[in-house]
Amino acid sequence: MEFGIISLGNHATTRMIPSITKSGSRITHIYSRDRDKGEKISREYGAQFFGNLEEFIRQPFEAVYISSPNSLHFIHAKMAFEAGKSVLLEKPVTLSIRDTEELASLSRKMDLKFGIGFHLRFHPAVEEVKKYLSNKSIGETRIASGKFTSNSVSSHDGTWWEIPEMAGGGSIAGRGVHVFDSFINLFGKEVNLVKASNLPKCAVIEDTMQATFEFKSGIIANALSSRVISSSSNDLMIFGSDGNLMVTNFYATSVSSAIYLNGKMIREFDGRTNMYEEEVKDFTGDFRKIAGPEEAILSTKMHLLSQKAACTGRSVKV
Repeated sequence: MEFGIISLGNHATTRMIPSITKSGSRITHIYSRDRDKGEKISREYGAQFFGNLEEFIRQPFEAVYISSPNSLHFIHAKMAFEAGKSVLLEKPVTLSIRDTEELASLSRKMDLKFGIGFHLRFHPAVEEVKKYLSNKSIGETRIASGKFTSNSVSSHDGTWWEIPEMAGGGSIAGRGVHVFDSFINLFGKEVNLVKASNLPKCAVIEDTMQATFEFKSGIIANALSSRVISSSSNDLMIFGSDGNLMVTNFYATSVSSAIYLNGKMIREFDGRTNMYEEEVKDFTGDFRKIAGPEEAILSTKMHLLSQKAACTGRSVKV
């Protein structure tokens, strides 16, 4: 598949662009407001550079990878769909439930792929965890928790991540949405209720968010995200009526994990799996594991309603 690229931030240049090419696809067109960087990257990949978005979007590539500032996700994805391009979009999807619903509807109307960059869906431990949950190895699933934190607040200094109307969130937008999606992937799409707390309270750019979701199945799932807490023990834990599962270091950008069943390690995973390459392969191929339009809408709801619940101090229906 031939890709166009919108925006050249660190995640795009260090992870996604290399993964697109390694997965067997080609990067043929690049758009960036940073001409020097855009021309340099374009030369490296044999792509054509554009500093004009309207001209870029008219070019004959099949799909566009979008990693622009969060506030621009909607307009960039909408332009792509209207131009007949499939879209691989970074999270958070958009900063409005209505906007995400419009993108999902547009992708269906145009019969185009709409995938969201939740790379942890491609962590090799996921299928193992699903197997143990399905065969009731820990009995009935009751409680789950996921922690995705890093003491990295200074890394956002001077960037659009410090502008509320552009970022739409602090730790929740950068990390929390990954935890939310892991719950959707493991426990289903029927989320009833969210309770939450954040610090500083009611700040859009919060440092820490604790959100608790109640699923229709009865599962309670707790998500902790932070940019002022150490990344140690960024684990997934699931507690059942007859035992427990843990995936160590699950919430990360590379694979270095182990699965523990009732405290005993049963499998270890190393860095041979590149989750981003697997994400691109799934997007361009069967579109089986990647988060699609329905998950995009639910993720946006969980993100924005967690912020509402944290600020009001009240439970909010999802």
